[in-house]
Order: sequence, then structure tokens, then C-alpha cells
Amino acid sequence: MATVTNWIDHLSAEEVVGAIYPGAGSSETLLVILGVVFWIGWHVLTARSESEKLSRLARKRHGANDHKSNITDW
Repeated sequence: MATVTNWIDHLSAEEVVGAIYPGAGSSETLLVILGVVFWIGWHVLTARSESEKLSRLARKRHGANDHKSNITDW
């Protein structure tokens, strides 16, 4: 195993120009794209489910004091 004594000379060498670890650029880009797609998808699914729940509750037309009657499906 080789040891590096001078990092400036090592990183400026022709065979090391660019990233100093394998897979730089390709795997990170893919992971960022997948993360953004997952994040947006999660928000869309959450918004849909919350809208459905709120519209279902709005159809029941609960009054302001119905919680005092201990309605189970509040």
C-alpha cells in the first residue's frame, strides 16, 4: 500500500485529477434525484390523504359543540 507524504503533489498528479474517491458525481447525482422525487411524491400523497380526510369530516357537518356530546368519530 502506497503512502502519500505530500497531498498537494498527489492531488495535482495526472492520474488523480478530479475526484479523490470512486463514483464521484454519478452516484451522488442519482441519489439526489431519487431523494427529490421521493420527497415530492411523499408531499403529494400526504396532501391527498389529508384532503380526503378533511373532506370526509366536512361532509359530516359537525357543529361547534358536538365534541361535548362525545361523538366517537370526531
